[in-house]
Amino acid sequence: MAHQSSQNTASAVLPPVYCPIERAFHPKAASVQNRAFDWIERHRLFGDAGIPRESALATDSARVTGSMMPGAPEDLLLLYATYVYWGFSVDDLFDTGTTEERTHHYRTLAPRLMRAVESPAAQADDDGPHVALLLDMRRYLERCATPAQVRLWVDTIHAWLLGVALELDSTRDQSLPGVNDYLFVRMYVGAARAVTVTLEICGGGEEIPAQERESTAVTALTQAAGVLMNLYQDLFSHHKEGPTDHNIINVLTHATGSSQQQARVQAVELCDRIMVLFLRLREQTAPRVSAPTRTYLDNLGHALSGVLDWCHTTARYKTGTTTAPVRAEQPSAPGLAPPPYPNIAWWWDQLDQCHT
Repeated sequence: MAHQSSQNTASAVLPPVYCPIERAFHPKAASVQNRAFDWIERHRLFGDAGIPRESALATDSARVTGSMMPGAPEDLLLLYATYVYWGFSVDDLFDTGTTEERTHHYRTLAPRLMRAVESPAAQADDDGPHVALLLDMRRYLERCATPAQVRLWVDTIHAWLLGVALELDSTRDQSLPGVNDYLFVRMYVGAARAVTVTLEICGGGEEIPAQERESTAVTALTQAAGVLMNLYQDLFSHHKEGPTDHNIINVLTHATGSSQQQARVQAVELCDRIMVLFLRLREQTAPRVSAPTRTYLDNLGHALSGVLDWCHTTARYKTGTTTAPVRAEQPSAPGLAPPPYPNIAWWWDQLDQCHT
């Protein structure tokens, strides 16, 4: 989330973040960007919806999605990149303006988005470009995914909209959740689940066996990656937000009584602990699952690396105030002790005894 009042960045120093996963790039990212913009323009998202083309270009969505799944077929990368461009434009509607304006946008648009993915045969003349493009992406997905994968994707749209509703509810009274509750909601806000499911479908592997996807280890890895991607965005967008906006730094400041700089350090330590857990659990899990699931787990790692780099360079967040290198060679919080937050601590329970 990044809107309304901004915070003092004069003394803000973000510690480097631990991410030893190598950077990766998709060779067709540039051509996919052009195709994605053609698709978006066909639905008049840049015109009727009032979204400047330059703002969409500044999200650099084609490059970051390509870095998240460098082996994806070009047509599937097109779907993912277009979905991310679309997602940023919807996020800006739900995340910009007064609480009343944001709530109005949500109440107007969210039911139509849910209907578009749940009942694509039902259409309304006044749906607008956001709904029309989502409906078109839904039909595109049907041509390149299994019915089970389409159902997963539809459910993630519902989960994302639920997360937005939860955040708006807290925003109305300017309250901040505790850290444990915030981490749970962060699995939904920011479309984390939608991103990981789309990554699974478009990443270049075959369909993941259901028993592997729903296993506790793969579920933990999926949740860890989704939360970590959203926490990275929190770290780099905080300077644009007000003190009651939902962001891990604000939540830690409120919960612990720390200064904002201390909370930045605590937030990076939490990110580093999750990264160490992700790497160890992925190493443990990969030999025990099928090739499609291993491809998915590889792409989760690419996604973490790509999103971290994107957060550091994107025009959405960049101010020129960052004074530290974006990546640390070692984690700031070594070891595998779980953090004191039950909503995520169970991830560490999936490690074999030899890893702990």
